[in-house]
Order: sequence, then structure tokens, then C-alpha cells
Amino acid sequence: MFKSKLIQLLSLVTLCFASRALAAGPLQTYTFVYILTGPATDIDATTQEEAFQGHFSNMTRMAENGDLLIAGPYWEPKTWDDMRGMWIFNTDDLDQASEFAATDPPGKLGIFVFDILHFTTDDALLELPRLEKEDEQRRLSDPDIPDEWVGRGYFWAFAPVAKSNEPDRVQGVALLGTLIGNDDSRLQDDHWLILLDATTADEAKQVLKDAGCDPDHWSIDQWYGSAMPAKLPTFRE
Repeated sequence: MFKSKLIQLLSLVTLCFASRALAAGPLQTYTFVYILTGPATDIDATTQEEAFQGHFSNMTRMAENGDLLIAGPYWEPKTWDDMRGMWIFNTDDLDQASEFAATDPPGKLGIFVFDILHFTTDDALLELPRLEKEDEQRRLSDPDIPDEWVGRGYFWAFAPVAKSNEPDRVQGVALLGTLIGNDDSRLQDDHWLILLDATTADEAKQVLKDAGCDPDHWSIDQWYGSAMPAKLPTFRE
């Protein structure tokens, strides 16, 4: 049930912004949210199940409102044991992003806590909905293609700006930006953040090498999301 709801949500997140799609252009600021394991350890199974149902329905609501742009869970390997997932909100206001996160039912119970940072990029994040819509139309129009949204694995990689040069935009770099550290985050310094078009840790490390970076200086985390971010480099031209 969890995987089915995840797939449905990820599909909706990318579909609901078709009317707001923009081409790549000037540097834009969003908010990046790390969803982390919270302190609550005594929540009964029924309450947890209801909370996670609310987690998905609440993300659906935020997506439909145009607030939630990207969402997905982390898998092993990951830098921090408490990493559960991530959101990117279409706002540059940390307080507003905190208000969005505060509506999450597991967060209200202390199952999750949130680490919120500014995220700047000139990649065309708002092209993702159009790409997803086109993919849906392709599936619907071709009877030989199963009419089922399919996600895929990637790797997020991050490293302190002060300790690594800016990565080159080579093949395999699906998204590149900067997390702006703040005193309320575990990342108090600015960090490069890359979404790597890779399905294994070895592939991810090779992309970093191709981008002129030493993988030993980068944290690399496996993530699951839409297949469409791999097409974002098209809009850098």
C-alpha cells in the first residue's frame, strides 16, 4: 500500500504544475526540506497508519495548491540514519515552507521533523510537470505501453561549497544547485547539491569524477522519484 500511494503521489506532484511550467532562466530560489526521523517512539500502529495516510493526502493537497514541487524517499545508502525523504517547495520563504511542513500529520505527532534550507538553482524545475504530462499522454496513446507511472532511482550528492569546486555540467548531472546553510539547520554552511542520473553508488561516484569532483569529499544518498528530472539538462541549452 505504501509503495502504491507513493507512486500515485509522485505522479500527481509532477502533473499538477503543467500550467506553471517555465523555461530555464535566471537563478531561482526554492526551499529544500529534509524529512528526518522524529523523537516519537510510542505511537501505536493504528495511529501511525492513519498519520501516513494523512501524509500522502496532505502532500497531494500541497501539490494541487502549487506549493510542493518535488517529493520522494531516501533509501540506503544514505548519509544520515534519520533521513526519510525530501521536499522542494515552490517558495523562497523559509517561514512559509515551515508552515507547509507543519501541516504534515506524522510531523504533528513527532514521527518526522524537518530541516529546511533555501535552495538556489537555474535548472528548470517547473518544466517537470510538462514533461510528466507528455509522458502520460504517450502512455495513454500507445496500447503497447502499460498505463502505469514508473519512478526510478537516483542519487543526491552534497558537499560544502568551501571544500569543493563547482561541479561541471556533465552528462549525468540532472540537477545542480546550492543549499544555503543556516543556524537552524544541521547544514550551517552552504553546500553544493546535485541530483545524479545514476542507479548505483559506483555510477554516482563516476559522474562526480566526470564533473571534476572528488567523490571522497561528497555525501551520496540514494533516492526514488520521477523519471523526468533526468531530462532537465535539455533545458540548459
